[in-house]
Amino acid sequence: MNFYDNLVMQTQMNYSKYYPIYSSGSTPYQLTDKKSLPYSEQIHRLVQEVKEVDCVVVGGASGLSAAGGGDFYYEDNDSYRKYFRPFAEKYHFKGAFAGMMHP
Repeated sequence: MNFYDNLVMQTQMNYSKYYPIYSSGSTPYQLTDKKSLPYSEQIHRLVQEVKEVDCVVVGGASGLSAAGGGDFYYEDNDSYRKYFRPFAEKYHFKGAFAGMMHP
C-alpha cells in the first residue's frame, strides 16, 4: 500500500475503534482544560466571527454532493454511467461505492 492508502485505512480503523465515543458527542482525547461556553454563547460567538471575516471555507463529503443531486454512489444508473463509464465497464461494479474498497 502507498502512503495515502495507509492513511485512509488508519483513519477508518481509528474511527471504528472510537465510534462509541464520537457518537456520544465526545472525543477520545482531552482537547482542553477550559470549560465550554454555554451553547447559546457559542452560537453568538460563531455569528460574530462570521460577520467579521472576508470568507468562509466549508468542507464537505459525500453527504454534501448527495444533497446536491449526486445519485451515482449506490446504483448503476445514468449518472453513474455518465461519470464512471470506464470504471463500470472495466470492473463491473454497480455504483461508485461498490468499488471503493476493492484492491
